[in-house]
Amino acid sequence: MKNKIFDILSLFSGGGFLDIGFINNGFQVSEAVEIQPFFVQAYNEGLHNYFQKSDNYYIKKELVKHNKVLKTTDASCNKEQQRLFKSHKNIAGIIGGPPCQDYSVGGKNGGIEGERGRLIYSYFSIVKKLKPDFLFFENVEGLYRTKKHRVSFDAFVEDIKKEGYYVWHDLLNVLDYGYPQDRPRIALVAFKKNICNTLRKAGYVLEFDNIILKYQNSDKLIFKWPTPLIKNPKSLNWPKKWKFGNNVMQYELNENYNLFVDSVFNDLTDDFPNQCEFFVPKSLKFTQIEEGDTNRKSFKRLHRFRYSPTVAYGNNEVHLHPTKPRRLTVREGLRLQTVPDEYILSSKIPLTHKFKLISNGVPTAKAELIAKEIRRTLINYYKIKQ
Repeated sequence: MKNKIFDILSLFSGGGFLDIGFINNGFQVSEAVEIQPFFVQAYNEGLHNYFQKSDNYYIKKELVKHNKVLKTTDASCNKEQQRLFKSHKNIAGIIGGPPCQDYSVGGKNGGIEGERGRLIYSYFSIVKKLKPDFLFFENVEGLYRTKKHRVSFDAFVEDIKKEGYYVWHDLLNVLDYGYPQDRPRIALVAFKKNICNTLRKAGYVLEFDNIILKYQNSDKLIFKWPTPLIKNPKSLNWPKKWKFGNNVMQYELNENYNLFVDSVFNDLTDDFPNQCEFFVPKSLKFTQIEEGDTNRKSFKRLHRFRYSPTVAYGNNEVHLHPTKPRRLTVREGLRLQTVPDEYILSSKIPLTHKFKLISNGVPTAKAELIAKEIRRTLINYYKIKQ
């Protein structure tokens, strides 16, 4: 079963960070759907380079391939939805997350009535037409935590259930899995009820308690979340603000070094692709803001020995480097989003679009962990059906 490949449709694909996580676990992206031209260009460039250079098993064995995105696609368009239905009738899964500005605490707050908020129902319309074996949905925590938006999310979940699915959802933070970014996001996974019922008859357990699903780590669970590496990492004794330009070389939390920004920046040189790309406006603030001063509205400087706040860049406002008088580079932003270095973007894409792309993406490492659990469920089912 190691070589079994599952075909999936990727919606609101952005630059493909989420897709790479699934590709690395033997999922073939049959088509990626994206409306922004520069994002399509980035998807094609980044994935092409990744397939050329990656040592992933499924890529090296040519069990999966990169399907170039041929055109921009509006997932809310009925005509396009019909085309997708005709092209992907036997698809195993649908993955993606609509643009989140209308649900973000720092965004437009338009909710389900917002232009982009309505896109969760474009996602659902495609699910309803194709009825895949599974789906994965990701979005900002505001859709989950904000009372106004939670009503819409709960209705979305109920609609999925009515289509014949069991649904799991929780807030997952890539920080809890050993990566230096505080990025809590809704993760929603659904499987067809007939798949789950077949597994139940074979002795597998249908469980929905998220604590059990994250920490029991039993192979008898029909579906489970990846097990976090550390509980409550934000409660550790993190350093406060330090004077910019200090010579401190280490901090007492070294056993959690993988949660330090320094762990993903320390080996970068100008020879790395996309490492010399950053905004270069002149401002005295680049040498005045203290290391670790991230509570500001703008000019937030990261701390070497602390995790990064959520990567959310816009209007050329990108976090400041901990020890250098500049904003972060494209490669540093990609590193915080756990995107592999083999994913390379050309200089043809404007910096503004590159950083927007980085902000909107799903951390690849988290996507890979979830894809692994989805694959486990599917493989268990297919073993029974053989």
